[in-house]
Amino acid sequence: MFKNNLQLKGYLLALFSVFTAANTYFSSKYILGFVSVLHFGFLWYGVGLSYNSLALIITGKFRKIFILPRKFYFILSIFALLEVIATTFFFKAIKLIENPAIVSFLGSIAPALVVLLGIYFLKEKFNLKEKAGILIAITGAFLISFKWTLNINTLFVTGSQYVLVSAVAISINVIIAKKYIEQIKPELLSFTRVFALFVFTVIAMFTLNEKFSFSKEIIYVAMYGAFVGPLLGAYAQYKALQYIAASKVMIIQASKSFVILIFAFILLGLWPLWIQVVGGILTVLGIVLITYSNKRNNA
Repeated sequence: MFKNNLQLKGYLLALFSVFTAANTYFSSKYILGFVSVLHFGFLWYGVGLSYNSLALIITGKFRKIFILPRKFYFILSIFALLEVIATTFFFKAIKLIENPAIVSFLGSIAPALVVLLGIYFLKEKFNLKEKAGILIAITGAFLISFKWTLNINTLFVTGSQYVLVSAVAISINVIIAKKYIEQIKPELLSFTRVFALFVFTVIAMFTLNEKFSFSKEIIYVAMYGAFVGPLLGAYAQYKALQYIAASKVMIIQASKSFVILIFAFILLGLWPLWIQVVGGILTVLGIVLITYSNKRNNA
């Protein structure tokens, strides 16, 4: 069923990152109900950076992971820049586009882009079952985000270009992480991500002369959310790239929207649309086909 235990570990890590992402969605959504995006970024990534730094110190990896040939520091800089672009443009789109369904729908192209980039740059190969699973899962991801009220004209409102730029930046970064995952360890990728986002947020706040203050409740929620997301979730995603193809990691993560729908129903009593349920079922079916493929491909 699996080529080896490491491949199984990769699938489990990717699935774990899905649940951390869904969990992060609700905690970040709660915080953003009380503070601005910049204040959120300062608190969220500041706490996340503290967690990542502490984890590296405790495990004794803080100095070791930074010992790299010069060319990998250049690659790491590109990775950090793309993370800032992806996150900044995503939140800019959230601010400009009134209908969040449009943001979610357009953002669903990221898994498809990673598949195409993975085939071209990483020479990833898939058997018939995996190809079918990828197609089904991507279709499901679009259906989860799709609403019948959308039309081709509303998809390309002001701000939609930012979602597309964000999706492209995310896709390129996944390919970079996969290609150099043996040289640039998951711990360093996770640290670099939160460090770059925190520094960018601080610069933006000083430039705009932003002042901030947080209630204890918001700080506690951020401490929980940043532990689950920027620490555990990010590490799990990058670690999964060590064991399975980048395309498979992203396809599995495409189920995040469905998990969020389930959590929203359980926690908030929000009923999903029937098309979203169909999309969720298709996404899960696609992931099952990919995961349980019998042919032994290279991960």
